[in-house]
Amino acid sequence: MSAEARVRLVDRLLDTPTELQPGTVRMELFWRGLRDHVAQCKTTLAAEQKALAERYAHHFSDLRGRIEEFVGLGGFRSLIEDNYQIDTASQKEKLGRNLFHTEIDIVLESPHHLFIGEAKYLMSFHAHSDLILVHQLIRQYVMARILLDLRGDEGKKLVPFVVGENAKSLQKTAQVQFMFKQEWMRKENILEWSEIKALR
Repeated sequence: MSAEARVRLVDRLLDTPTELQPGTVRMELFWRGLRDHVAQCKTTLAAEQKALAERYAHHFSDLRGRIEEFVGLGGFRSLIEDNYQIDTASQKEKLGRNLFHTEIDIVLESPHHLFIGEAKYLMSFHAHSDLILVHQLIRQYVMARILLDLRGDEGKKLVPFVVGENAKSLQKTAQVQFMFKQEWMRKENILEWSEIKALR
């Protein structure tokens, strides 16, 4: 994607002209933000374990409750004991591994925003009950939010989006509905591939 097209995509996702100059929007595919941060800081996941748990507790202390409420509405399957919990050392370790290995398909970064995008064709959004952070879109959001803190970029706005074949179908999926309910993602940021091609 050209530098100009990246700016057009940012404008589309924000639904407002940003007046960004080409070259000010960085793009990366298949991004593992926390892993890259740990490598750049020349530290280890184990050394960051306490900071990750503290930031998760700060931003997402009631996340399990919000998800259980959504389960009650028929949105998700029931959780198991470890899901979204960091009460024990084992759970904190699992949380760190979840965050470290979280990959995001499309990432754009501008001076004031971090855009995290999931690309979908025919596959649904992943959900693995053996993880602390079960649901793919939630896991990506949590990782990106915590990473902005670790980098000292707390002021940057996090903007999730999804690209797929059929926007209306994607909007009906449980994980997307949960993101809407939390006001973490705008309905307008469920895009179709044809829209991406039109921005080139």
